[in-house]
Amino acid sequence: MINGHNYLKAQVGIACVVCLAYLVASVFNLHQNPVPSSRRRLFQISVEPKTDTGESELPAWAEHHLVDESPNSSKEAVSFEDAPKSGGITTQRLNECLGQTLANRLGADPRFGRNLCALPPWAENYLFDITERPIPSKETALFWHIPKSGGTTAKRLYECLGQTLANRLGADPRFGHHKDKEIVTFQPFQTEPDVIFVNVDTTTKKGILRAAEIGLVASKKADIIFTMDVQFAVDHLFDAEHKGRIFALFRNPVDRCVSKFYYLQTATWERTYRPEWEGMDIIEWTTNHNLDENFLVKKIMGKKLGDHAKIGDLIIAKEIVRRRFIVGLMNDMDESIRRFNIVLGLDYANERGQQCREEYFGSKDHRRLQDDAAGSAVNSNPHPKVLEGTPEYNLIAERNALDMILYNYIVLLYDEQRELINSYDR
Repeated sequence: MINGHNYLKAQVGIACVVCLAYLVASVFNLHQNPVPSSRRRLFQISVEPKTDTGESELPAWAEHHLVDESPNSSKEAVSFEDAPKSGGITTQRLNECLGQTLANRLGADPRFGRNLCALPPWAENYLFDITERPIPSKETALFWHIPKSGGTTAKRLYECLGQTLANRLGADPRFGHHKDKEIVTFQPFQTEPDVIFVNVDTTTKKGILRAAEIGLVASKKADIIFTMDVQFAVDHLFDAEHKGRIFALFRNPVDRCVSKFYYLQTATWERTYRPEWEGMDIIEWTTNHNLDENFLVKKIMGKKLGDHAKIGDLIIAKEIVRRRFIVGLMNDMDESIRRFNIVLGLDYANERGQQCREEYFGSKDHRRLQDDAAGSAVNSNPHPKVLEGTPEYNLIAERNALDMILYNYIVLLYDEQRELINSYDR
């Protein structure tokens, strides 16, 4: 059995290797697949010292088919000379981890009849591709509510905008619709006529199964479905005839964990309220009590929080997010919601939209939300901050190494998606 010390060393090792990989990727721009070219750049790792033969003339294949100029990854293909016992296998696996498309021996292996990084069926068949132009009237939106990442603010904003939502309150017994046998909409609060729910709870697996049984998505009565179990929700609520468009707000995993740690000490209204954490040292909590390490990767892959997430899970999770998710960032909420609204076909510039925007993004509470995401000393749920570079921050990052990689990748995707989403508005 691996003890805690060896486990931590393994996590640190993974984090270091992946960080090195991303450093290499940033230098060589490896996140882009190289465009085939008639000339290639040759790489080689060798354990033998090279000697100068004094020869000045290159053989014809090297003179005419290899690049000597400064790198331009968008116009070059790469050849790697895999000398035996010289680190070639490690380099190959590193580039697999980085999501590079490789040509090697396994490409023609008869065991593999499909892409090793193919999406799982629920993501491949039940969600729209990011490149498919939205048709809001024919789509149902699914919002993955990641705890402590701005999801509650987004939910309240869309209530303000008059969207019909599926979330936890829809099946609250107080409103008398938790035993309905068909989908209906209702207004739970007389003083808030804009708040409209469907009569299901899509935040639990039991609730999702009930929603599927009575035909939530096929009814077309929900504009946005909010859920925390993203894989389970997509797999059971949607199908090939009723695809979903998926959105999520993401937050730095360390900041999210710290916020959760302090929030659940006082949140008596939450199912996961943890009063026993009050007064606990955060290193003690991180080491022995945090049960959702690598939360993002595990949830996307449909794993239980107690399961172990592997590099292979990370690779597939990255591909799912890249090809299917409209991504937003908690520390850029206003812009993220603007993009979501384009895809949802909502007019954010009309009078109502501006009133809702001012209420949630022009307010003191929103500034606190943004400060919290950025690690400021101000927070809507005040608590001590864990600053980058401190032992506490480093420990949480190490134990959530796969989520840190995924989040940094999502930050890149967020920049790349701007132009695509803006094109939907033209």
